[in-house]
Amino acid sequence: MPTQPNLFDDPPKPQKAVASEQAIEFIPLQKDIPGLTLSGLLPANARLELTRHYEIHSIHLSRILYQLNDLKFTKRTDEQIAQDLSIPTARIKATLTFGRKILLIDSENNLTPLGDLVLAESPYMDNKGLLWLFHYMLASNASLVIWSVAFNELSARKAEVDLGEVTAVLTGASDKWSELTLTKKAPAELRGVFRCYTEEIFTPLDLITHIGGTKFEFNSNTAIIPSWIWLSAILIYRDQYYAGAPSLEIPLIVDGNFSPGRIFRQDQASVRQALDQLHDAGMLSVETRSGLDQVRFKRDATWLSVAAQYFRGESS
Repeated sequence: MPTQPNLFDDPPKPQKAVASEQAIEFIPLQKDIPGLTLSGLLPANARLELTRHYEIHSIHLSRILYQLNDLKFTKRTDEQIAQDLSIPTARIKATLTFGRKILLIDSENNLTPLGDLVLAESPYMDNKGLLWLFHYMLASNASLVIWSVAFNELSARKAEVDLGEVTAVLTGASDKWSELTLTKKAPAELRGVFRCYTEEIFTPLDLITHIGGTKFEFNSNTAIIPSWIWLSAILIYRDQYYAGAPSLEIPLIVDGNFSPGRIFRQDQASVRQALDQLHDAGMLSVETRSGLDQVRFKRDATWLSVAAQYFRGESS
């Protein structure tokens, strides 16, 4: 029988993983042009559906990580994993796709360096800092249309949103999908996304409240996010949209499209406080003299090495 985490007894943890490098996919977008509309924020490889309306259960993702680790020398298809774990194939496919986009699993169904790290340190996905990082990976990825539109576009317009609004927003932004396709699929996908925040994996973040029916409300400044998670997210932002940049302007980090400040729904004061804490800890440099308003990164810091440091208990 395949090994899976017991709901009542904690199994022995895998050996602590040593994080190696793991690349972030660069997204070529001119996203900082003043007055840019949503159509300019949709990359060529934009996809409408990620989980095909399924909300993601942390226990399912956890069981998959254990399964892939136990069978690391045996290639398993999505269908075989579903059979091994006695979970419907469609749900397994949705969870695997989700796991790939949060960089836990590669396209061959192997654990990535981050997957090894998470399995060693937080196999049940119950670490809030880790959940913030996963949230950022999804909602900051312009290629994941529903996730990014929800947190980069809809939430920036107003706090309360109706599921049907996503169809109207996307209809005028792209001819990639027909109005019929958008009407049928976009609200259903958005509902699945929102249920991740109101019922399942991202509930601890308290980012979304279900008001009733098709209406939901975005919440702001719901937590003090750990410093290392801020830095890891900022480095992901840099790698996704400004590959190789040694520094970034602080206003971009605060409220630029797909920025940590916007996706975390933190106000400017909270973002600058986090950057000051990172500066005081020597984790980056805040430069505000001679007309500058930017942060400069340490040359050897990567998003994954910073995430590993967070798990080593060095976060503030």
